[in-house]
Order: sequence, then C-alpha cells, then structure tokens
Amino acid sequence: MSKHFAKQLSFYLILIAIPFILLFALELSLRVASFGYEYPLFIEKPTDNKQAPVYLQPNPNIINRYFSDQKLAPNVSPDTVYFKKEKNKKSFRIFIQGGSTAAGFPYGRWGSLQGMIEQRFKRLYPNKEIEIINTAMAAVNSYTLLDFVDEIIEQQPDLVLIYAGHNEYLGIMGVGSAFAAKGGRLATLLHLKLKNWRIYQLLQRAYYLVFSSNEQPKKTNQTLMSQVAKEKEIELNSDLYQQGVEQFTGNMSLILQKYKNAGVPVVLGNLVSNELAQVPFSSIDSVDWQVIKNSLHKDKALAEVTRLNNLLSIVKSAEHYYQLALNLQLLGRFVEAKHYFILAKDYDLLRFRAPSEFSLILKALAKKHGADWVDVQAVFNENSLNGIVGSKLVLEHLHPTVEGYFLLAEAYVDLIAKQEMIDTPTLYASNKARADIPVSIIGSLYGEFVIEKLMNDFPFTSSMNQGKANVDLPTSRKFEKQALIKRIDQIDWLSIQKELLVKYQQRNEVAEAAKIAGNISTAMIDNHKASYIAGQLYQRLKDWQLASYYHKKALKNQNENVQYLLALAQDYFFLKHYSDSLLTLKLADKLVVETAPQKQQIIKHIANVKRAIHLQNKPKNNKSNP
Repeated sequence: MSKHFAKQLSFYLILIAIPFILLFALELSLRVASFGYEYPLFIEKPTDNKQAPVYLQPNPNIINRYFSDQKLAPNVSPDTVYFKKEKNKKSFRIFIQGGSTAAGFPYGRWGSLQGMIEQRFKRLYPNKEIEIINTAMAAVNSYTLLDFVDEIIEQQPDLVLIYAGHNEYLGIMGVGSAFAAKGGRLATLLHLKLKNWRIYQLLQRAYYLVFSSNEQPKKTNQTLMSQVAKEKEIELNSDLYQQGVEQFTGNMSLILQKYKNAGVPVVLGNLVSNELAQVPFSSIDSVDWQVIKNSLHKDKALAEVTRLNNLLSIVKSAEHYYQLALNLQLLGRFVEAKHYFILAKDYDLLRFRAPSEFSLILKALAKKHGADWVDVQAVFNENSLNGIVGSKLVLEHLHPTVEGYFLLAEAYVDLIAKQEMIDTPTLYASNKARADIPVSIIGSLYGEFVIEKLMNDFPFTSSMNQGKANVDLPTSRKFEKQALIKRIDQIDWLSIQKELLVKYQQRNEVAEAAKIAGNISTAMIDNHKASYIAGQLYQRLKDWQLASYYHKKALKNQNENVQYLLALAQDYFFLKHYSDSLLTLKLADKLVVETAPQKQQIIKHIANVKRAIHLQNKPKNNKSNP
C-alpha cells in the first residue's frame, strides 16, 4: 500500500468519523447537562437509613418511558412489590408480564396472578423461598412486554408467566390507539431502541412542540378506555386489523425467542373475555339492547334464527351474530350459541377484546419457541354455565371476577405443579385454596365500585347517557364503608389495613383479620411483627400450616426471638412435625437464661415433644404374634 493511498484513506476515515464524534459529544453534553430522562424497569427500594438498599421494585413511573411529555402519560403503574437486589441461590424467582388482567384490575395485587399464585404457593411449597414480581399494568401491549424482556432477564428469572393480548389494538403504541407510535411496526421497534438517547429525546421533543401539540389525548376525568380509542372502527381482516395481527405475532415471537436464548422457561396462556353478557361495543350507540333482550322468547327463537342467518348471509355484523347467539341459547343449542357469541366479539369494530385469532397465534408461538401452554379458555368454559363465559367469571368485557381470577391463577398453578417446575408440591383440596383467596372484603367492595364507575362511561354506555349516571358506594357495615371511602380517596393502603386489622380482631372476625395480616406481611417484605401477628391469627383458626409459614417468615428477620421460636415450635407440634418442633425448642432454650420465666415452660414443652416422638416411633402391637 502506497503512502499516498494510506494518507488518502486516513483522510476519508477521519472525515466519516467527524459527524459521529460530534454526535457523541452532543450526547455526552446533554447527559452532563441532565437533559432528558431514563426510566429503568426496576429501581431500588427507598430506605430510611444510610444502609445500602437491599431490595428492588418495579418503577412506579415506568409508563413515562413511552411519552416525550410526561403530562400525556396515563396514570398507570405496576403494583409495588419488593424483591432482593442480590438473588438468593436457593430462591425461585418468577416474573409476570401482561396488561390490566395480569395486574389484577380492579382488585389490584391480591386479585392478580401474582397475589393468587403467591397465596397458593404458601401451601404448595411451604419450605421454598419463592419471589413473584409482577410487571403487568393497564393499557400496555406486546411492545411494552418486549421492551421489558432484557431488563427482566438481567434479574435472573427462573420462570416467566405471560397473559397478554387484549390491549394489542388500543393499548399504548397499538395500531388503533390514541397513544399509537408513528410509522408502523419497524419504526416503533426503532423508537424503543433509541428512546434512551438524549439526542433522540431532543429531536422528539422538538417534533412534538412543533407538530403534535394537539395530537395526543390530554389527561381528563374520563376512564382510560375512553382516552385510548382513537380508531373506533377496525374491521375484521382490514389493513389496520392485519397490522395488529402482525404486530402481536412479531412482538410475541421476539419475546419468546429472547427468553429461549437466555434459557428462561415461559408459561403462556390463551385469552378469555365475556362472551354472554358483553354486547358488541360498536353497536351500543345504534342498538337498544335492553329492548332486544326483553323481546326474546323461546317461541319466536327459531324464526329469529332463520331471519338472522339470512341477514348474515348478506352482511356479517357483530350485532346480528350476538342476536343469533342469544336465540340459539334459548333453543338450548349451546355449542352453536357459543360459536356465534365469539363471532360477535370478533366482528366488534371497537377492539377492546382480543379477537379469537390471537389465542391460536399464542398456541402456535408456544409450540414454535418451546414455551409451556396453558388453556385458560378451557378452564373458564368448564366453570361456566353451558360452557359460555359470562358474568359469573368476568365482570364486564374481560376483567375476571374474584372467582375468575382464582381460576386464571389455578390454570397456571396446575401446570407448574404437575410439571414440578419449582419442586414437588404439597397438594391440598381446591375448597381450601378458595378459602385462602387473598382478596379482602374491602378489596372486593372497591373492585365493585371501580367497575361500576368504568361501566358508566365509554364504551359501555351510549354517547347520550355518558356522564349522567351516579355511582353509588357498595353497601357494607359502617366501619367497612369508612375504610372503602378512604380507599377510594387514595388514603395510604397500609394505614387502612392496620385499622381494619384492629377492627376485625375487636369483632372476633378472625378469618378476615388473618387475611388482612397475611396481606400486610406479604406486602411489607421485612416487617417481622406483621408476619408474627398473621401467624398468631392463623393459630387461632387452627390453621397450623399457614401459621408456620408466617412464623418462619418472622424468624427470617428475628432469628433469635424466643417468642417467635416458641410459636413456630407449637405450629410444628400440631402439624406432627415433632423433630422440627424439638429442634426449634432447643434453639429457644439456648437463648433463655436459667432464671427467665420462660425456662420452665420450654423444658415442659421439650418433654411433651419427646413423649410424642416416643409414641410416634413406638412399634404397634402385632396381633398375629403372641
């Protein structure tokens, strides 16, 4: 290579590098000047002292990541849940991804997949440390899920559970949403890659100041559903519909491939919604459904079926499919009725429910990428009258009732337990599992209030009636109604729970008090007093298994607390785990001085346990031998 050529090459390389150097310098300058923002998915749990933070939590402001102007971001966030910054080698860590259903709307954490599964695992795996972190929140779709994947993988998950798809069209960055990104899927994926660059944020801010000041919805008193529905009509198989299918398929495929490459198992579920009780949203302004439902009669049903089939042979519409399903149901032709209820949903132009095609896509992707598959639909069908999902299991269009959330969690739990993904489970009766449901009375009442408020707005009521209906508080006892009002007024959750805990104990309503104490213990990860109180309350219920769970949790933070050790020893004794009881009592004995009042009590307990061990090990008389 000649010197002249080398000199010329160097010149061109420097010339090419100059713009990149200038861009890098500008990027660095913007960061030094603290311009722009960066919202990590997980942040450190705030501490009251100077010690290094021990726990992480999902970022409550994570939704701001997707908006150049934070004022435009909807008021949604993941539930606050703490997990260890440094993962314990013996712990099993599960992450949950999805939208508002996975997040537990309207009940919050205790109705969510996380809350329901957490409670089941306390009995299924009593000796296993299991962390469940829920990153789900309302209004998000597969773009957000995809954007979270790398940060979730960094936290060393042992399993990921996904329930998502209903927000694909009208969720943030969805093809039909008021919060849609510009330029199609490839542009949106590029946006997700570039969003943390300060130069990109500078250009983005300039663009929105000049061109888009009025394009995105402003925060109002409207429900989130009424804010997001920009493209109110998306016909089945239209271009916009197909864009949603491609978006969902492509993003979910990338999500599953990323987890597969990282060696993280995934459990994927199909989608359920209200088939029977939710009329097509796109017909609410044009059809008086109350009149139609009042006119239904078995004697007229056959003629109506013929009439509606004739209409549908000319033009397919959601309202006619729904009417056809109602009449077939009257005739007892339930399999056909279910089929047409589903078609009514699929032809609904206002896509707040995922089309049935999405469940087929999810099943195919699970097979392709080696993810485990949960047939949530089958579970809901089995527990619905005539196999048609209605208001027993779904509150409005797609959010489950408390029973529905229990079944949703059960679908995932059953697969995890059968495949022994965590460990060999300790099985117990389903009626006991239902009694353990962590949604409190106040949590259930609050959910009813939220849903009633939601259904008095778009898209559940006609435009003529929106905003006219008053939402009444659910009826309840005085102290519960006061707590509910505080909950609605967004008073601190913990203070409300503490007041309820005291009140339920005063009224000797031990089961509800135990549920409240258990929830406090679960939420306040390092509050040993709450765990001890929960254990004591479950002892009063003679539920020794849950009592031992909470007493062990209390001892993790106070391993030399004699009071806690004695309580756990009692749990073990009544569970007939005599060796564990004896070991725990001996630990307590070492911590107590000879003159302490507890000393004689411990000695007595040790003698009783030894006697029980002797009787347990004593060989039974063999009557065949003299």
